[in-house]
Amino acid sequence: MTRRQFILFLVTLLTAAVICAAGFVFTLWKDRSYFTSPTYTRVDDERTNVLVVCYSRSGNTLAMAKEIARSFKAELILLEAKAYGLDFEGWNNANDDSWDRLPAVIDPDRLDMSSYNLVFLGSPIWWYRPAPPLWTFVEKNDFRGKAVILFNTFNSRFKSKEIDAFAKLVESKGGKLVDHVHVRRGRIFNQIGGGEFVEEVRKLLRKRVERWKTMIAPNTKTSRHS
Repeated sequence: MTRRQFILFLVTLLTAAVICAAGFVFTLWKDRSYFTSPTYTRVDDERTNVLVVCYSRSGNTLAMAKEIARSFKAELILLEAKAYGLDFEGWNNANDDSWDRLPAVIDPDRLDMSSYNLVFLGSPIWWYRPAPPLWTFVEKNDFRGKAVILFNTFNSRFKSKEIDAFAKLVESKGGKLVDHVHVRRGRIFNQIGGGEFVEEVRKLLRKRVERWKTMIAPNTKTSRHS
């Protein structure tokens, strides 16, 4: 290797390192931003038999949960998991726990769901599967007789085998996963904006809500569509 080639190699290596470092810093900065979506307040005094439970670290899944709850005037419960805060430690915990498939500490961890027939469960996708708080919630609760719909938001993708494993967990707790819906925001450098994301959610719901409403009655049998 000539001196010129060696210098070119070093410059290329340093450039690649700088680009990677800049990408990592930008990802961490972006990861710490929280998307604040339109407020949802359930004002209807009538009892509802639809429950929406979600975990959302940066606000995207919560935005989707609000739109679902609004469509049904449903009860909306947000799961809190302090270990996954919007800082480097929270980001690291989220990655580690998802990769190792560890349970999460959540609040609330148990709910009385006896009055609900249709339950929506939502979370972001971490390492191709629903985030740990959602698995923990299902593990700790009784889903007997419930039709369950899983909803997810993500930047990359999910794996069908992970969704199948989640369905089996729901079934082991007495419920049945009857549908799975999802909205992709995209990779960090070409992610769609918050307003466009909400519109994508609404577009999805316009295609599904009427069919979902047929599942509200007890003992409704249907198949899951991914």
